[in-house]
Amino acid sequence: MESISLTQPFTATPATPLAGFYSDFEGRIGRVENYSDLEYTQIDLSVGGTYNFSDRLYATASATYSDFDSDEEYVYGDESGSVYYGTLGVGYRF
Repeated sequence: MESISLTQPFTATPATPLAGFYSDFEGRIGRVENYSDLEYTQIDLSVGGTYNFSDRLYATASATYSDFDSDEEYVYGDESGSVYYGTLGVGYRF
């Protein structure tokens, strides 16, 4: 049984069954965008800050809004959506 090298997958010799696939891989990978009309817009907005109670003790907070707008439906349908999330933290510098 023939095996595939995971460290050198593009060096298949003509005697292997996958030689045709690997022989022109570098030339074909650049044409991927011709097979899909995937277009999307992504916006990420973040705001945050840190308040120092002392030289060592501090608090931090941040809020983020993310919006993803897909122009077309793909494998899982409409993948557009938005999310809000935030973080709060207290820290101590050693």
